[in-house]
Order: sequence, then C-alpha cells, then structure tokens
Amino acid sequence: MRIAVVTAELHRTGGTERGTAEVVERLSREHQVCLFAHRWDADGNANICFHAVPVLPWPGLARFLSFYWMASRAVDAAAKRHGGFDAVYSPGPNCRQVEVCTAWFCQARQDELLRSGKLRPGPATMSDWLRLAHRKLYAATVTRLERRFYASPRLRAVVSPAQVLKDDLVACYGIEPERIVVAHAGVDAKTFDAAQRAALRAQARAELGLGEGEFWFLFAGTDWVRKGMLTVHAAMREVTDARLLAVGPDGSASWKRHAEQAGIAGRIRYLPPRRDILFYFAAADALVAPSVFEPFGLIPLEAMACGLPVIITTAMGVAEIATPEDAVILQCADDAAELAAAMRRVMEDSALRATLARNGPQRARMHPWDAIYKATEAEIKAVAKTSPASTGNSGQR
Repeated sequence: MRIAVVTAELHRTGGTERGTAEVVERLSREHQVCLFAHRWDADGNANICFHAVPVLPWPGLARFLSFYWMASRAVDAAAKRHGGFDAVYSPGPNCRQVEVCTAWFCQARQDELLRSGKLRPGPATMSDWLRLAHRKLYAATVTRLERRFYASPRLRAVVSPAQVLKDDLVACYGIEPERIVVAHAGVDAKTFDAAQRAALRAQARAELGLGEGEFWFLFAGTDWVRKGMLTVHAAMREVTDARLLAVGPDGSASWKRHAEQAGIAGRIRYLPPRRDILFYFAAADALVAPSVFEPFGLIPLEAMACGLPVIITTAMGVAEIATPEDAVILQCADDAAELAAAMRRVMEDSALRATLARNGPQRARMHPWDAIYKATEAEIKAVAKTSPASTGNSGQR
C-alpha cells in the first residue's frame, strides 16, 4: 500500500513521539510511506518519502494550527500528483483528510484540568503567566478541533493504546465505542534492557554527580501538571531523604518557587529531555509517575523493561497491563500521603525493589509494539479496500 502519514514531528524524544515512530517504522517496512511532517529525524529507512511541511514556529497554538492547514494542502497536492493514497493515517488531528488515527491523548481532559486550577503552582513571573494563558488557550482550541475531527465522516477508525483513553474519548467527544479499537502500546526490549541499564549506571551517576548511597527518584515528562509534580512535591516534604531528578521542559520559575517554598528545592535536580532516556533510567533508583490521567505511559513501561522500580497510578493506561508484582500502583493519583508511603516502601524495602526489578522486565517483554502496529495496519487495510487509490493508482510517488 501507499500510505500518507501526517504528523508534525517524527522522532524518538518523548514517550508519545517514540510510540508514533515505532508504528510508522513498522508501516514503512511493509508499505510505501509518504511522510508529511515539519521535523523528521530519519533513521535511514529508504521506504519513506519525506514531504516537508512549513509551520509558524511560535507560539505552540500557531504552530499546531499552521501545520494542520499546511499539511492538509500538502496531502491534497501530493494526492493529485501521484494519483492518491490507499489511506491517510495520523497520530491525532493533524490534517482534515485523516482516515485512520492512533489517539495518544484526549485534549478535553487537559482542558478540564487546566480550567480547574488544580495540581499546579501559581505563576511566579510574567513569563509563567503568559505560558499558562497560552496553555489554556491551546487546550480549549484544540479540544474544539478534536471534537470536530472525531465527528468527521472521513475518519473511519481510531486506535487507542489503552481502555482508559477509549473511555475518555467516548465520554468527552461522543465517539461510538465500536469505532475505537484498543491495542496496548509496547516497548522495544532491545533498547530498554536491564543489563544495559546496569552497565550504564556508574557512568550516568558519575556524570550527574549523584552521591554514593543517595536515593534518587526520577520524574520525567512534558506536562508536569497532569503528571502530578505538585503531589510529588508534597510527598517529598514527608519523605525528607528522597531526592528527585526532574526531567522535562516544564521546569519553570513557578515550579522552582514552589519547591523552595516547600523546603525541598535542594533535593531536586532539573534536567533536560534527551533521546536516550535510558541514561536517566540508569542514574535513578526508582521512577515516580503519579499521573492524574495518562493515555498510556510509555516511560513507566520502558523503565520496567530496564528493571527500574516504578510507582504508577490506576489512572494510567500502563496500569491495565501491570500488576502489584511488577509495579507499585497507587489508587488515588493526587493523594500525597499515599505517594509518600509508596516512596518510603521503595526506598526502605530492598526485597520489594528486587522483586520489581525482576518482574518488571518480564512484564514489559510481554508487550512489544506488535499489538498496536497490527491493529493500526488492519484498520488501514480496511480503508484501503474501499479507497479509489487502491484500484490502480499505486505507482511511483
């Protein structure tokens, strides 16, 4: 098949980004992929034809809307030049022609959380005020676009990486449940491996300057509000010997001021995202991920694959495939006392850490990327059977 894949960025820095890259890479092994993107970190696959899509670089909302408009035009132009596509696929609402979508997020839940004012510190600077205002405008605008996107008759099928996300999409957007296929996201066991983590550990801790005998939790993600950083701050006030590696772009003045006010700033290291998150897995002693909602949670599953003990919540899709033998699972995501107790358990109970380190990789290996890829490919094939392009317009691009 010749498949148009539309996504603003295709790379492996970030959980959702790695998920998209895994699906697209597998599609390109079996099919011709025309990639419409603004950024592509090529992995050397010759079966991907790249169509660069220009965008307005800033702010984020302008970037999103400009990509949607320009990508829609680019797909139309390419279809006219090359006789159409067997299917148009996208990981989200990235153009108007999408027929099969992998949903990695529900913006309506984000909009609800931001409007509630919960789980975030007050802005500390004018920059923080502007950033918060933009985030609210972004969530509200994209929520409206997603509502129209999922109601479009063009969209034939949606693949969700977890039941919890399917439930959100049905509740927030009124999508018919039968249009959504659940296929859990996976992990690359060759990249995320306990032996590789162990081999890298001494180097990673030395480079980060982590002291001998210090216990460091890892918190990683692009959205510190829904991922529960405020709850982590509260728990750290109770667990006075816990230290935190905070990875992500959200280390704004408001979060740093809140940490100072809580008396925990000296125990937090703010670090930038990096492609090889295995480096941070190697340096850390456990992962803490108390998300209030999480469509899946690739980072916890990847951490489990590396033998890193993880603390997650029932609000996360990854909890659908984990058990208490593989991970510490919190019942209430924003309960600081429950999180503090879990952090103490992990820090003090070496037998528990050994059990999680042993069982985590076994559980993760049970969930490769095959499931969500095969589900996505099946929906694309179903669309291709009824697409005019599948009847003879599959020549050279």
